[in-house]
Amino acid sequence: MSDQPFSVYYALDGPDLDGLIGSAGVLRFDWPERKFYIKHFDGISSAHNPSLAPNGKLALLGNFSQTIMLLDIEDANNIREVARQSTMYFEECSYRMRSNTHHLWDPDSQHFIGAIGDHLYRFNVDDLKNPEKLGPHYLENAHELRWDPSHRYILMGDLGPEKHDVRQVGVFDLQEPDPLKRSRIIKVQNNVWHCRVHPHKPVGYALTYSLITDHEDWVNWSPGYVREYIYEIDLPTAKITRTWSAAAEYPGHLNSDVEISDDNIMYIASGGSHGVLEIPLDRFAEFRFLETVPGFFTRLFSLNDQMHTLLGALSRKATPTATHYMLQTLQITGWRILDGIYATRVSPDGKYIIVGNRGYNWIAVYDRKTHRKVFSQVLPFRKLVRGTVDYNHYKFTNRFFGYHLGVHHSEIIAR
Repeated sequence: MSDQPFSVYYALDGPDLDGLIGSAGVLRFDWPERKFYIKHFDGISSAHNPSLAPNGKLALLGNFSQTIMLLDIEDANNIREVARQSTMYFEECSYRMRSNTHHLWDPDSQHFIGAIGDHLYRFNVDDLKNPEKLGPHYLENAHELRWDPSHRYILMGDLGPEKHDVRQVGVFDLQEPDPLKRSRIIKVQNNVWHCRVHPHKPVGYALTYSLITDHEDWVNWSPGYVREYIYEIDLPTAKITRTWSAAAEYPGHLNSDVEISDDNIMYIASGGSHGVLEIPLDRFAEFRFLETVPGFFTRLFSLNDQMHTLLGALSRKATPTATHYMLQTLQITGWRILDGIYATRVSPDGKYIIVGNRGYNWIAVYDRKTHRKVFSQVLPFRKLVRGTVDYNHYKFTNRFFGYHLGVHHSEIIAR
């Protein structure tokens, strides 16, 4: 039985430590052709998540640049910018991480919802300057947005503010008549950046993303070696119905992409632990863990990236007083210096798990039932052209030189 063709789009955020300060690009991977298409954009930084319109022709490149970035993705060889709009036009902000990173498309592929400042807005692709204000979200920094199949309830993660910790998620009811009462807040045990909603019912899942820092400095944080949680939330009542938790030593830290298959299985990209966590939702207890690490030579030739990552870590904390942060991070990563899996999607036909390893600059496809690897590929590395006016172009080099592209969140669409 032949594979159903699909395309996976990845946001590219550059080679720096946490993916929050780098460049902005997009990568398209076509299956079964096994082809890659890469495009970077000028005047925008820190790409984070691609949101694909249902028609497969448009996409929004979510970012941390306070900019709405609308792309035409119909032609893989010519992914191009359609429009961009500064969100500072609608609401000003003083924190660089407060930006539109995730979006929700209406079925008509003409309208989309995004979080700008303190509110959710609905935009028209033909008139980005005049959105409809839907109401306040009451979160510190709304991050990932996911809605239920009826498009009534939106589950919202919270990235948190610059100066203090935050541990909450939100549920937004688009049919509540009073805009001031549409958002309900749920307090939880740790930070929740990422979430997912079940494809067939109004049930959401919110995942903790544990951080540690000194003196309430939530810019220069480190991963926390603590227990993690996944909360099952009934969206109509905004109540937690079930809780899944893992011990600190369990390899499921720094989650990114979250996927739920049609047969009721959750897949979680572990940016800290170099793998994919698989949890059947029937009992919400048992699990499998797919370790997704490239081969020896790929790891061996990543020394330049490892040194760059180590430089980033040492630049953030005074080494003699920060060994506890380093040890916690190394326990999470399995004593690896580089980032792990930030992108995980299930193919539309349910046959494959497609992953993207941010640190090792590597894409792989696994059989979903057996966890057998069926394809892998090291992506091009890039070296920035410095010392010239033409700063925006990148030279693609082999794996011995340059830095990784920075694969972050992904979205998948059938072709």
